[in-house]
Amino acid sequence: MMDVILYNHGGCQNRGCEAIVRSTSALLRARDPGARVTLCSLAPQEDGMLAPDSVARVIAHGVRPLSWDRAVNAVRSRMGAPREEQIARNNMPFLRAARRAGLCVSIGGDTYCYGRPELLLAVNARLRAQGTPTALWGCSVEPELLRGEILDDMRGYRTIVCRESITFEAMRAAGLPAVLGVDPAFFLPQERLSLPEGWREGDTVGVNVSPLILRCAEDGAAVLGSFRALIERILRDTSSAVCLVPHVTWAHDDDREALRRLKEAFAGEPRVFLLPDGLNACQTKGYISRLRLFVGARTHATIAAYSSGVPTLTIGYSVKARGIARDLYGEEAGHLLPVQELRHAQQLLDAYGALEANAARERAYLAGRLPAYTACKDEMMDALVRAGRSMR
Repeated sequence: MMDVILYNHGGCQNRGCEAIVRSTSALLRARDPGARVTLCSLAPQEDGMLAPDSVARVIAHGVRPLSWDRAVNAVRSRMGAPREEQIARNNMPFLRAARRAGLCVSIGGDTYCYGRPELLLAVNARLRAQGTPTALWGCSVEPELLRGEILDDMRGYRTIVCRESITFEAMRAAGLPAVLGVDPAFFLPQERLSLPEGWREGDTVGVNVSPLILRCAEDGAAVLGSFRALIERILRDTSSAVCLVPHVTWAHDDDREALRRLKEAFAGEPRVFLLPDGLNACQTKGYISRLRLFVGARTHATIAAYSSGVPTLTIGYSVKARGIARDLYGEEAGHLLPVQELRHAQQLLDAYGALEANAARERAYLAGRLPAYTACKDEMMDALVRAGRSMR
C-alpha cells in the first residue's frame, strides 16, 4: 500500500494549490485504491474541506505555539543554533510523520522561482538525513536557477516530474532525474453549479487578473488599464457578458483586489460581474469550463480553461506559463502575452482580437490535442511509484 505525504502546500485559498492536491491524490488512489495520502500544509486552516475525501488527513508543517518543540527551538535560537536547524525544528510535526512515509512529494511546483526557498532546503536536508525518499512533482524552474545549493538540493530527489519542456530540458542538461509530464491540475474534475446572475449561456468571456502580474509588469497601472480597455471593447462591440474570475484569495495576494477595481470601473453594468466567494477549485473550473473565451493571468486558472477546451489567452510572467503554452500548442506566439512586454492597451486588444477570430479553430484544436497531451499520466505515476519505498 502506498503511504504518501504531499508537502510544501501553501493552502487552498490558492485554487491552483488545491487543484494539485485533489488531482494528485486522485491519481495515487487510481493507481492504488488503498493508498494513504496525507497533506502537510503551511496553512492547514484553509484545507479542512480536503479530508477525508481527497486526503486521509491534513497536518501542519509547523509546531504549535505552545509546545515542547517551540520551547526547545527558542532556547536553541538564543544559543546561536544555525538557521537551518531552527527551520527544521519548527517543522517537526511534518518531519516526524515523514519517518513512516513511503514517499514525501513536494507539490509547490514553482517554489524555487521566488527567492531562496529556505524552508524547503532545510526540511529536505532533514528528510534525506533520516532516509525518507523525496520527489518533486509538477514543477517549473527557471533554467538559470539550476546551480549552487538549488542544484544540490535537486540532486536529492529520487525523481522530478516537470510540467513543461523548458524545465525538463534544463534539468536533463544538469544531470537530474527528470521526467516530462503535465501539470496534475489538467486532471482536476469540474463541478458545475447554477449560473450566477449576469451570465449569458454560451456568450460569457472570463477575465482573471492577479496582483502578481501587476507586480511583475513594467507598469502595473498600464496593465490594469489594458484590461479595462478590453472589457470596454467587449461591451461595446459584442453582446457578451464578462465574468471576473478570482483564483487566489490569500490576504497577501488576492485576485479580488484587482478584479474589484475593474468591477468598479463598470459599476451599474449588469454584463460585468464577479464570481462569488467560497468556491473550491472544482467549482471554479466548472464555471471556467462554460466560458466562450478566457483571458487569464493565474497559470492554474488558464489550466482549468485549457483542460476544458476553452480558447484561452494567457497573460504570463514565468517559465511555467511559457512552457505549458509551448508544449500544448507547439509555440508561445498567439497564445501567450508576456506581462513584462504589455505596455499598451492595444497589445492586449490585438491579442484578444486574434483569439476571438480563431476561437472555433482553437476549440477544435484543444479537443483533438488534449488526449495526446495528457497521455503521459501513466509515466508520471510510474516515476512516483519507483521513487517510493514499499510502494507498488
